[in-house]
Amino acid sequence: MTLSTQTSKTSYTGNGATSVFPVPFPFVRGEDIKALLRQDGPDTPLLPGTHYSLEGAGSPSGGSLTMHEPPATGTTLVLYRAPAIVQEVDYVENAAFPAETHEAALDLLTMICQALDEKIGRAVLYPVSTPQEDIRDSAAFLGTCEGARDAAQVAGAQAAAAATAAQTQAGLAAGYAAQAQAAVGGLRVSAADTTPRNLSSKLTAGDGLAETLVSPGADESLRLSVALAQDPGLELSGGLLRARVAAGGGLTLSAPGLAADVGPGPAQIPSNEIVLQTLRPAMVAGRVINHAFLGGM
Repeated sequence: MTLSTQTSKTSYTGNGATSVFPVPFPFVRGEDIKALLRQDGPDTPLLPGTHYSLEGAGSPSGGSLTMHEPPATGTTLVLYRAPAIVQEVDYVENAAFPAETHEAALDLLTMICQALDEKIGRAVLYPVSTPQEDIRDSAAFLGTCEGARDAAQVAGAQAAAAATAAQTQAGLAAGYAAQAQAAVGGLRVSAADTTPRNLSSKLTAGDGLAETLVSPGADESLRLSVALAQDPGLELSGGLLRARVAAGGGLTLSAPGLAADVGPGPAQIPSNEIVLQTLRPAMVAGRVINHAFLGGM
């Protein structure tokens, strides 16, 4: 027998129905063929007689393997040749040269070499130029690989955490951008305010006060002015009793509150508006005004 192919391994995808699979390379003994099932990573070795039966040992064209149960869909059946590394041919001195026996021995050695070559082809190898002192034993090499794997896993977890944080920050930035877009053209007075207008146009001074925008277009501020009545006396408005100060009376703003100067004759008022720099409670101003009208100063 000659070996015209270097193939020593093949694989098939299970479909839950097919149970007979070709072995497309020659093998000397049935035990030289190994079989395993692969699904989602782990390999499950199969045993002859328990999981499969084999035919074709010694045939130059190979043989076939029959599974007792068809491989399930999604599994992979792997068949490979792994002969025992032995030499069982014994030459007798001065006997006739046994050509067939010699050829069978050479075939077995070639099959062993092919099996080793297939195994080496799955190994991680140092470059040929690597100095001997730089080649580490398997334990040290695996330790280095495990350390690199652990470091890669930590880096992956950190990258995932950073991506999550970046996504959160992007969401916050989008929210801020939406708020800024909503505020274009004006300021919000409350959470329910959606009108894009300037703050000065939204605030009103109310009854009895007048507002003036100071330094528009720069460091703006609002000036609130008291509107004085033309006739003295009392008035009832909105359920509140308020004093009306005549235009001829004088008002003075001091730390205790708002005071009215009332004399025996008509008093002169320097201005018909008062700039309130410090707003005192209305009760304080009312008490001072009432006290003044009753004749006590």
